[in-house]
Amino acid sequence: MQVLSPSFQCLAQSSNTAAVDLLLSMITDSDAVIRVSVMGALLERQEKRCCEAVLAAWDSLDLDCRRILRKRKQWLEPAVERALKGRGKDLPLAISATESLGLHSVVHLLVPIIETHPSELIRESASKTLLELVHQLGREARVGRMNSKIRPALVAALADSCKRYDKHRNAELVDAFLTLCTWDDAELRDLISAKSTSAKLIGERLQTTERVAIVELLTGFIRKRNVPSYIFKIMAQRDDEIYRDALLRTIGRDPASIVLRNLQEMGMPRCCVGGAALMDRVSPDHRAAAVHVYNRTHTNLLGYLRLLVAAVELGGPGCDAAVIAGLNRCAVPSAKTWLRAAIILSSGDRASIDSDPDSDLLERLIHLLDRSNTGLARAVRRVLEPLHAQPMLERLQGLPVDHRRAMGRIVMMVDGDAIGKIRDGLRHPVLKKRLAAISAADALATVDLLGDAFERIAREDHQDARVLACQVMANAESRVSLQLLNEMANLPPCPVRDAAIEAIEKRLTTLQK
Repeated sequence: MQVLSPSFQCLAQSSNTAAVDLLLSMITDSDAVIRVSVMGALLERQEKRCCEAVLAAWDSLDLDCRRILRKRKQWLEPAVERALKGRGKDLPLAISATESLGLHSVVHLLVPIIETHPSELIRESASKTLLELVHQLGREARVGRMNSKIRPALVAALADSCKRYDKHRNAELVDAFLTLCTWDDAELRDLISAKSTSAKLIGERLQTTERVAIVELLTGFIRKRNVPSYIFKIMAQRDDEIYRDALLRTIGRDPASIVLRNLQEMGMPRCCVGGAALMDRVSPDHRAAAVHVYNRTHTNLLGYLRLLVAAVELGGPGCDAAVIAGLNRCAVPSAKTWLRAAIILSSGDRASIDSDPDSDLLERLIHLLDRSNTGLARAVRRVLEPLHAQPMLERLQGLPVDHRRAMGRIVMMVDGDAIGKIRDGLRHPVLKKRLAAISAADALATVDLLGDAFERIAREDHQDARVLACQVMANAESRVSLQLLNEMANLPPCPVRDAAIEAIEKRLTTLQK
């Protein structure tokens, strides 16, 4: 509280009208100390002409005086209210004081001024003040700090003004209404309903405005139920960066189920088109939200997977969790797609791999398996399921030996349970399945790790299985496999003995090299 000198205390408390006249004559004194003291003394007086004189001198008041008034703005409020209603010579000053002091209780008086005042300058000044003050009120309301006495009446006044748009044609009044609103306001729900004559007007402002508060209002519909379909259409069509960042910020890193359902209903927002390149354009804090958008709206599976990989590689809060959620629910690419990519990747030709998007994608997915996040590794293995050992057993058997082994290395990287699945295949009751498993063991270079299974095949299995086992043990290195070949080489003349002898000779040749 300001402490006045004895002289100004006397002027503040005197019942003599001459004291008021003296104070008013010093409002614009050249001495800053005097001006501040005058303002402090006037604030202690309740005469109507005191606050009216201060308003009349508004343009001459320095920052210190205005700062004092801001702390006691209710003192000047009656004079401002009378000036706004009277629309006299002090109207421009009242508009300026309303904005500077934040006089929310008189903001509703600006609406008819903006609609009907003959002066364009006055209308523009009033519009500027209205938008500034409703921005504050709207922001507080949307975060739960609602002024229950002021805002509802102002919302109603602006809603009525929107209905009179054909008369005043002032889009800033519509913007002020939208800036002030929350999603739960009955007036907003009424004006955006499909049956409302104002729906088209509101939609046009939502479609084109760059005002942050209105953009946030628009993006907030992603969290609401029973949203008119044309609102989702607007949300899907906007492609500006301001809107994109607000939408991703609203969606967040861990969106609620209603947000995910609304995304699915809305479809891919145009502002998020771009696939993996989008991850470079958005901030790390927004990447997880962008992934959730694609989790629900993607139409190009492989392009979507490239985006997921880019999100993990670039990183950002919540990215891994969002990517895992997507990988666990998306479709699995066809075996044909992965086989083609794997063949190119297994060639080791760097130029070919880099020039083929699918092979590059496969390589990057395999690299993700080395990360410490086990949930991510499981999710990646899910989409690479066609390259797991089980589905690859018979496919590997049909490949040339060189391709088979190159592919086998990829299968081993993709499928952590490959050896167990091959072991199961070597015991399968169907001969065809066992033959496929024998070829797979060779392709994956796991023959030496499956000595017990090959021992049973070498001694007990069908002739075709034993012959093939000899052929793959020719590429093995363990003593167990060599011992089994020697046993079969000592059999009576038969295809198995011939295959065993040939395998031993091949191993000897390899050793000599």
